[in-house]
Amino acid sequence: MVDFEYLKMLRDGELFGAQLGLKHTLVEEGHACTELVIKPEFINLQGTIHGGILLTLADVTGGTAACSYGKIVATVDNSYHFLRASKTTTRLTAEASTIKAGRRIIVVDVKVRDQDGELMGEGIFSYMPLDIEVKQANEQHES
Repeated sequence: MVDFEYLKMLRDGELFGAQLGLKHTLVEEGHACTELVIKPEFINLQGTIHGGILLTLADVTGGTAACSYGKIVATVDNSYHFLRASKTTTRLTAEASTIKAGRRIIVVDVKVRDQDGELMGEGIFSYMPLDIEVKQANEQHES
């Protein structure tokens, strides 16, 4: 059984996501939610949020949902659709729900919304479970 609070703390502690300010708000089996406050450095030349921020938020959130089955995962594929750009977005949320949790591939649907609930993008992500148990991940990372 996965300790979801531990997984949430582990994923929030990853340096890349932490540097962006990404926070997990919910982690349970097959499901994860995150939020991200928009910083000025996330804005592109058009004055909207850089697509890489949306895709990163979706990938990290989907990865957490995939990790909820007990193994650390690696992203193997994704198809993400940028649906809306905005110059007034102050906060993003992402919600990931597992479509299929197989032994070799976990497929997750992720929706990214702005602070008003407007759908900014959606994608299907595939993850490969690795031979690293969630409960061992922090120990291996620190060694």
